[in-house]
Amino acid sequence: MQVLSPPEQIDFAHNKQLLNRYRFIEYETLRILAAWLPGTANMDWKLAMGRLLWEDAQHVQHLYQRLREIQTPAFRPPGDDALEHLMAEALHAPNEADLLAGLFRVIKSALVDTYRWHCDQTFANPDAPTLYAFKHILIDEELQLTWAEEALADHAPGEWESYIAGLLAAAGGVSGREDRRETPAPAACRKTFDCPRDAARDSRFSLVNRDAGKRITDVDHATQRLRDFESYSQEMLAAETVALIIHLTPDMPWAFTYDSARHCYDETRHCKLGIEWLAQHGRDYTKVPQNTRIYTWRSQYDAATQYCLLTMGNETHAFPHRHVQMAAYAETGDRLSAQFVSYDMADERQHVAIG
Repeated sequence: MQVLSPPEQIDFAHNKQLLNRYRFIEYETLRILAAWLPGTANMDWKLAMGRLLWEDAQHVQHLYQRLREIQTPAFRPPGDDALEHLMAEALHAPNEADLLAGLFRVIKSALVDTYRWHCDQTFANPDAPTLYAFKHILIDEELQLTWAEEALADHAPGEWESYIAGLLAAAGGVSGREDRRETPAPAACRKTFDCPRDAARDSRFSLVNRDAGKRITDVDHATQRLRDFESYSQEMLAAETVALIIHLTPDMPWAFTYDSARHCYDETRHCKLGIEWLAQHGRDYTKVPQNTRIYTWRSQYDAATQYCLLTMGNETHAFPHRHVQMAAYAETGDRLSAQFVSYDMADERQHVAIG
């Protein structure tokens, strides 16, 4: 009887182990990005972080769906203290630039290389569902690396990246197969992460909103429309609250984190929607005073209360006004505003349902 020795390096048991490592890295990266989003001052990075963490949620979902077909339970610890230590330490970066450098220039870069290696070394036909997941994950991951390269072009590699690289090497790389090095001592620049209770903004913004809390009545449609889209440009405040909730709820079921990642991303998109509308009407969104006190006020409560305040309070009560404005947009032929608000309302209905 002929017995063949297959060239593929990844057998069924090893495949499960590797997929679980990847899932763990993607999941922890999602949570780290969520933790840092409120305290990151750079608005362009904030907007990107909402998208990045949502994409990582898609990657976790792909891997989760595959893992539950080949192991029970699908979610389990990676069984590698060094890997867990790496992702725990990645949270404690000295600043947001170093955080992103460690995540993308070190961890994600290695993750992409390992995904590609895995594609070449698994059994292509028997493991086709895994290859399908990798194909779609890699599209996002490669674009993420390109984004990070451009965003961090002026940020030179430093001590923090070296530390994260050392921790990754101590874990045997993403796959755990590489020769393991000694765990490095904590970097001198390491800064213990402090849960942000205030939302950060860069120097272009004013944090004083003199109209906050005032009841505005008897304004014409054009003024009300401008106020509405200025408000949209501040919806980062909602994204920051959802991001904080993700950070505060590590023990919630995956379905909640998955939905919350989308909710956070939606709110960054709504913020960008307001920014784009203002730009198309010749206005600079950085001139809109930022009412960050809303985030500060919500952040004093537990995660469940914060989510209720946002979804069952702010979002639910916005619908009557949105309907009035939609009627006005239809009457004036304002297709741009109507389309923007239509998509916003579709998202908000989902958020209220989740809440």
